[in-house]
This record gives sequence, C-alpha cells and structure tokens, in this order.
Amino acid sequence: MSRRKELKNILLRHLLLCGQATRPELVAMTKVRAATVFEAIDELKSTGIVGEPERRTKKTGRRAPVLCCMPDCCHAIGMELHLSGCTGVIADASGEVIHCVEHPAGDRSSLLEVKAEIFEVLQHLRDLADDRWHLIRGIGFADPGLVDIRGSISTRAVNIPPWQMVETGKMLSSASGLPARVWPEAMVKTHMEYLQRLPDAPESIFNLVTDDGIGGGFIKKGELFVGSSGRAMEIGHLVVRPDGARCQCGNCGCLESVASPAALAGKITELRDAGVDLGGLPEKFTMETFVEFASNNRSGRIIAGELCRDLSHALSVVVMLLNPEMIVISGKFAGMGNFLTEGLRRELELRCFPDAVKELKIEISSLSASDTARAAAMMMRDQILLGD
Repeated sequence: MSRRKELKNILLRHLLLCGQATRPELVAMTKVRAATVFEAIDELKSTGIVGEPERRTKKTGRRAPVLCCMPDCCHAIGMELHLSGCTGVIADASGEVIHCVEHPAGDRSSLLEVKAEIFEVLQHLRDLADDRWHLIRGIGFADPGLVDIRGSISTRAVNIPPWQMVETGKMLSSASGLPARVWPEAMVKTHMEYLQRLPDAPESIFNLVTDDGIGGGFIKKGELFVGSSGRAMEIGHLVVRPDGARCQCGNCGCLESVASPAALAGKITELRDAGVDLGGLPEKFTMETFVEFASNNRSGRIIAGELCRDLSHALSVVVMLLNPEMIVISGKFAGMGNFLTEGLRRELELRCFPDAVKELKIEISSLSASDTARAAAMMMRDQILLGD
C-alpha cells in the first residue's frame, strides 16, 4: 500500500469511528504536515465518500468546518441470529438505522427452517429499501456460535443445533447479490460497546456477553482482537470448576456450564427440588425476579455470591493477561446491575494485583435490542470503504 493510500485509510478510519472531525484535528491526529493531509482529504472528497458540508470556498473564516462520511455513499445490512429470533437493519454510512425488522424464532428443528427465517428477514429489508436498494453494498452477520471468520462460515451454535457448518457468507451473497461477512456475536457487540463510548471511549474494553451461553470480546484502540484462527476470547470455555458440570463443548466445569443464565436457572431448580427455602421465588425463572430475590433473601445472596465468584475466576484471567481499562457486562446478567458489578469488583480485588483493579471500570451495557445488528452493518461498511 502506498503512503498516500495508507494516509487516506487512516483519515477515513478515524471518520468512520468518530463520525466527524475538522482538518486541524486530523492533522494533529496523524502528525503529518497539513498540506499532505489536506491533499488526501480532497482526494477522499472527490470520491464522494467524505464531505465537508460547511465549506464553500478555500477560506471559511475562524471556525474550521467539519468533515464527515456522506450518509448515502454506502448503506449496509446488518443481521443478528439469536435464540429468540432474527433481527435485521439497514444503516447508512453514518451508522444511522434507516429500517429495522425483527422476526421471532419459529420451528428450528432443521437447517432449512433456520435459513428460511434469515431469508424472510432479508426479503423484508429488500422490500423496505425498495428503490434505494442499489445503495446497499454489503451484509454483515452476527452469528450466535463459533465462526470461521476468514471463510465466513458458521461452525456451530450449541443453542441452535441445526446451525452448524453453514457457509453463511456465500448463502447471503447468493440470496442478495451482495458481498457478506460473518463475525461472532460477542465480537460484534464489543465493537458497538466501543462505538457508543466515543469520543471518550477507554483505550481497551473487555465485554463479557451473558446470553444463553457466555462469550467475550476485546477491543483496543478501535481494533478487535480475533486471534490467529478467529477463536480468541472464548471466555465461556475457560474451566473454572474442574469437577463441575459437563459443558456442551465436552469439557467439565467451563464457565458457561456453571455460571451462565441457563446454569443459574438449573441451580435454582435443583435447590428447589432439594427442599431449600427460596422465599417465594416464582417457579418461572427470570433475571428480574432473581435480582429481587437476591436482594431480600439469604439463600439468594448466597447464590449470587457464588455466581460472582465463578465469573471472577474467569475475569481475573482477563484482567491479569489483558489489563483492560474497562469490563462491560452485557446480556441477561446485565439486569443484575450494581449487585453484579460491586460483587465482581470485590472478587477481582481478592484475585488480581491491586494496580490492575484500582482504576478498572466495571459497567453494565446499555445496548438496545437492535444495536448488535447495527454494529454488524457498520463493520461491513468499514470492510467495504476501507478495503480490509
């Protein structure tokens, strides 16, 4: 890659991440002489990817006009397959969602039925786009299981048994005529956690995703860490109790098998069957009722304490190896709020070097239901515009 092209990619990447910037800000960011940066900006403007709406002449007065990506230079579809259904969005180059659809999960006893669900969402988005379909340039897909990122292949989703060894990228491309990429759901969520905190995002974020399984993602300075084979951050399969329950992956005592929402619900059922007084906790398990139960019942506090200890066994490895500036809890456990974050901090203070925890921020995610699909669209947008 030539130096000029590399500089243009740096400038464009910054605009895609931050939304906007002025010429002086870009000069300060790149530490390249102003004339060279301005030439690169003018080349980006000539392609229609970048605009400077406030600039009408070479001289604009004291206030520097703002540069931004032109919204219609690249629309992208983002999709998320999850246990309760399939979500799809169309987002413009600024990341704004233009259309959003949510289809509930149907009968998923066969692969054909799961594919039909995805195609239904894709067709719905095509109908909504109508005569602006030509603006859409790609599809990003957030997958609920293991993914071969390079091949865009869905390897295995333990909670959706038919969804395994699917060439998802090729399948979506064939159905739409557009390029498509596939990433693990936890990785996509982590990207959005970072974007939501800009321009004051921490340098590094670890995201603990607590949905039907347990996943993780790590991002530093805007770059997601995927590992050499795309299998990084599988925190759900760190063994925290060697004598624990057998995990769906085949090992015993994985974090996912002892401290996931499903494992927590199973533990409560076992206690109830053993005659333990659960203080009127409703038969149907939800995180909301459990939080209330844990706040007012001794047995609930003991269960919550064990949960925090199990989670901290895995998170202490993260803290000691990666030393993140922030840990974000997303998914079903996010409903536990301060009860969880304060419990985790106490446990991490016992297990990690003081300096690694002293400034560590532990937060609850505030992502909306459609934000994962939106993030997948924005990751695909970046692939298209930056040529990654």
